[in-house]
Amino acid sequence: TRVAPSSAVLPAHARRSRRKAPRRVAMPASAADAPAGANSNPSVWYASFGSNILSERFACYLEGGRIEGMIRDMPGSRDPSPPTEWRRWDDLPHRLFFAHSSPTWDGGGVAFVDFGEDLAVAGDAPETPSRDISSVAPEAHRSALGVSYRLYRVTLEQFNDVLAQENGMVPGDEACREMTAEEARALADAWTALVPETRAVNGAAHAGCLTSASASDAGGRPALQNGFRVENAGPPGETRAPSERWYGYVKCIGALNGEPVLTFSCDAETTRRFRTGADKPNAPSAAYYEVIKKGLVQSGSALEDATAYLDARVEAAVAAESHAGEKNKSLSSR
Repeated sequence: TRVAPSSAVLPAHARRSRRKAPRRVAMPASAADAPAGANSNPSVWYASFGSNILSERFACYLEGGRIEGMIRDMPGSRDPSPPTEWRRWDDLPHRLFFAHSSPTWDGGGVAFVDFGEDLAVAGDAPETPSRDISSVAPEAHRSALGVSYRLYRVTLEQFNDVLAQENGMVPGDEACREMTAEEARALADAWTALVPETRAVNGAAHAGCLTSASASDAGGRPALQNGFRVENAGPPGETRAPSERWYGYVKCIGALNGEPVLTFSCDAETTRRFRTGADKPNAPSAAYYEVIKKGLVQSGSALEDATAYLDARVEAAVAAESHAGEKNKSLSSR
């Protein structure tokens, strides 16, 4: 897995063109109001995989406002400070797909991740029975499809605020169950315990570190079982926003320098329905596709690599008979 160099702060142009939104609600008390001495608002890493890979887009959830292509302003976070750092994680043994119909993005699908939790093999435990995912992608194509994430280092409160906004709520909404500092620390500790120091990469502990080096295909990529090869998917995710929301399922996908790496997608049961074909995926709109591509390039990918990465995943998610060919190469292999 490649870990790209970080930027000390996001570039200034990331915030230049955005419309500012008025602070529309009286926010609840923040983590800063916790008792003295309690580290109730630690730093965490938010792992983006869709449009938030573009820093301008992600900044809307912190500072408020919108960028071109958005139909409404975001209220912003209680603390509008920009991320202090960012990183790239590439080729994690997850599965990116596009689904639902977003009015924000011309009715196209938006990005989700299948973490393969029900397909993981933890140590010597019996393997979870396989489920058919042929409706999502042909076997020859699935084996090369990993996920690239852009990680932003923010506070836990900011992560909770982004989670609320991604699910159509304002920061502090009681319907969104916020993660506590104790829960965040426990998730990071779980990954640190799972990944031996000898397999961690530049302070990173994630499922890619646990993929067996001996289980590889002819191209040197990890051999995947039923579309995944996840020896341990880490601590299970949990639903923190109402079940009818698209991004209510919070998952810790690893730890970086002892801090949890958190993201959100649809819940495991919804993911399984897309994987089995009970629910159909939906290709992204051109505008949404372009935002993700710009974000990949902005965070270190060559333009042709970013295009190949997205094309392979869009084609594989939309039609089982599509042929992505060489475009299936991961971003870390170039």
